[in-house]
Amino acid sequence: MSPTCHGPDGLDCSREEAWVLHAAVLDHVERLVAADRSPDRAMAVLDRVEAGERLDATDRELVRNALAAYLDDAPERDRGAVREMLATLSTRQASSSQ
Repeated sequence: MSPTCHGPDGLDCSREEAWVLHAAVLDHVERLVAADRSPDRAMAVLDRVEAGERLDATDRELVRNALAAYLDDAPERDRGAVREMLATLSTRQASSSQ
């Protein structure tokens, strides 16, 4: 039985990872707002994450940055999922640039 993808198309996420991804991108939006920067792009990515839509290369870059920043403040229970998704995103980036 193959795992069900709960995240955006192209990033196979468990239900737990999808929640962590959502939390990381939402945290990114909140950091932008707190810094008086526009959250529009991040909100669009958050909408795509929530809808399970495909992420393009710039979306994945924003997600990577959001996950990396979230890792520092993430609850211990989320850190493994963050590391897994960062590794998956790094692998996808390396394979698509070859």
